Amino acid sequence: MTIAARDPRSTDELRQALVESLMAMIGAPDDIPTAETAATTLHSLDERLTAESSTR
Repeated sequence: MTIAARDPRSTDELRQALVESLMAMIGAPDDIPTAETAATTLHSLDERLTAESSTR
């Protein structure tokens, strides 16, 4: 199962979460958990957008 398949958020919610995660990283650039959250969100959104583009 992919990361995106496990994430119940909509694509728009993932986009917003990515923005929020990146803003959090700007505020705390050395915080590893913050960076991991941003990375996970980025991977989820990437997989979701890839899946959506292949169905069009």
